[in-house]
Parts: sequence; C-alpha cells; structure tokens
Amino acid sequence: MTKAVRFLPLPLIIMSASSVASTGFNHTLTGDWAGIRSDLNANGFNFDIEYTNTLQSVVAGSEQKDLNNSHRFDMITSLDLEKMGLWEGGKLTTQLVARGGTANDFGYTGLSAPNAGQYGHDEDVFISSLFYTHQFSSATNMHIGKIDAFELLRNAPFFGGATRHGFLNLAFAAPPSGVTPPSFVGAIANHTIDNWRLSGMIYDPRDRYTDSLDMSGLFEDGVNVNLSATYNTDWFNRSSSISTSLTYSTEEGTDFSDLSATAQYKYNARVQVNHNLVERDGDSWGLYLRAALADGNPNIIDGTFVGGLGGSALFFDRPMDTWGLGYYYYDLSNALQDSINHISPELAQDESGFEAFYAYQAMPWLTLTGDIQYVVPALSTDSAAWVAGLRTNIRF
Repeated sequence: MTKAVRFLPLPLIIMSASSVASTGFNHTLTGDWAGIRSDLNANGFNFDIEYTNTLQSVVAGSEQKDLNNSHRFDMITSLDLEKMGLWEGGKLTTQLVARGGTANDFGYTGLSAPNAGQYGHDEDVFISSLFYTHQFSSATNMHIGKIDAFELLRNAPFFGGATRHGFLNLAFAAPPSGVTPPSFVGAIANHTIDNWRLSGMIYDPRDRYTDSLDMSGLFEDGVNVNLSATYNTDWFNRSSSISTSLTYSTEEGTDFSDLSATAQYKYNARVQVNHNLVERDGDSWGLYLRAALADGNPNIIDGTFVGGLGGSALFFDRPMDTWGLGYYYYDLSNALQDSINHISPELAQDESGFEAFYAYQAMPWLTLTGDIQYVVPALSTDSAAWVAGLRTNIRF
C-alpha cells in the first residue's frame, strides 16, 4: 500500500450520522442472526459490517502493470443512547477499519488515488471515527468528536460512496480541497429550514485518518472553519440543488514560492449544481457539476473541476444497479509548479482524469463493480495511464 497526498475536503453534502444505521437486515449476508440483531437494534446497538476487495492494474500507458490486490474490512457501530434510556436524541458512532494488500502503485505521481479505499498511511487496523451526535429536532443536529469525512458522503448520489461504493478514485469519493483531511477532530452543526440546509464546522486541520484515537496536538497546527448552504428545488420538473461552501484555515504550510520558507492561511471556495435528468419511482440519474477556487499557496491547489453523469441504471430496468461517468481536473498550485519547473523545466503540470464504473447488484448483500480510469499524472515524465479494476463488496 502506498501513501496518497494528504489533503481531502469535507463532502459538500453533510450527511447525518444516522444514515449509516440499517433499518432491516435482508440486505446482509448473515441476516438477523436468528433475531439477535433485531433485539440488539431495539436496545440501541447497531452494527454495519462490510468487506471490500479491489483488483486494479494498468492496462495501457505506465510500465508498472503489476496487479494491485487490496482488502478492506469496515465495522460501523452505533449506540442509540435514547433507546438505551440514557439521553434523548443522543447517539455514539465509531468505525473500525482493517485493510491490507497493495494499492495505488501504478508507476506515476498524482494527487488523485485510483483506489480511495486505501488512502493514507500504511496502517493495517485503525479507528477512523468516534463521535457523538445529538438530534435536537428533526431539522437540527450536531456531531462532535473524531469524524470520518469519507463516511459522511456515504449516501450522496454521485460524489462519495465512502470508498466502498460508487467511484473508486479519490477525485470523486472525496474531491481534494487542500484544506480538509479525510478524518478530523471537530464539530459540525446542521440545520434545515424549508428548502435550505445550512452547515457550520470548526475543526483541527491535522489529518488523523489512520491515527485511531490519538488526540495529541489538537489545534496546535491552527484551526479550520467552514460554512456551507444547500438549496433544494425543482428545475424542469426534476429534483435539483445548488450548494456553496467556504473553508478558511489558519494552518501553516510550505511556501511554494520559496520551498525553504513557510506560509500561513489558506482557503477553498466551491459551488456545486445537481440536476436529475431521469426520475422513476424514487430512483434517478442526473448531472453533477462541482468547481472550486483556492489560494494555491500554501494550498497545493489553485482550483478544481469535477463533474459527470450517474445514478440508478434505469435504462437497463435495474434500479438497484448504479453507474457513473466522471471527469476531474486539478489546477495544481502555480507557485509550486513554478518552483519545480525552475529546477527541472516543464516537469510539473496540472492533473486530470476520467472514470467510468458500473455497479452490478448481484445479491442484496453483494455488489460487483467494474471500473476503468484514465489518469494524466502531475509529472510530465510519467505516462498517462489506463487503469482497469474490479471491486467486490459484501455486507454482513
């Protein structure tokens, strides 16, 4: 397993932590455990368990064509404190991740990772989240603790998938922003009023994804603040939304215009538009566009664009299957590129890529995903590569 670039964004749609809880067990391989699982759930204990295997290999371009074979086990546990008779509206959620194998070793350097499920340092077992959720009302909730940003996007319709569903590449699982790591310690507040969803965040900028429960150095590197708003509406009689987000960070980083110095303060501002093109019985597929601007120094990004089509496979009359076609472009820091190219002319360049996937729901508990990616790396000396993959996900 190889390291990926540190920076990730918070998903643009903040999903409630309660979304990970299952309401039934017919979608799992092991079922209701002879009624034990239902009894546990009725008393506030819930377990979501998944295994994911990903096979990927370069099929054209890069000379590194060895098969990447990786494994990932996720167990998400939630304790409903209200059902346990402790605190009305309270819930504790934690996620244990165990993984291994080889991933993202394709012979080129880039910000995106073709297998987002193996993002980060080479840790075999770690706790990616442990946080408390309080539901003040049907419209207002708050999360506080160590939060897995990948998981917050689990149920988003295009971006997201929590690295186990949907797109495989990091560019779509959690589009990099340069200001938000994949797991962080902080607080998120969400409030819905009419067609608006408003969110605010304050959090430590340090990447703690594979650090389990190590809370040392909280806010020593600075503080990040995020404000976002999403407006849901109908365009042409189809569900649509537009959202905006601004993140500001006091974190210090390398001054890319002078690699021996440091710089402080960075930001990322983005807008996203979603529009369903086809809707049928609660299922849909549509168009998704997302663009962002950033400071470019010390942020590694000047700007990004990510977009595409995706959703349910209604054209095959298989609404449980999902598919996606996506393109991404990273306008990497001009200051960093200038510094690198001053030493080695025309070495650094912007990064871009394309991905297409089809997820076949073979059984309620078994999903097989075929995937193809085309990546133009961040270094001109690396060849553009076609990466083909097969992902198997089993829900227990």
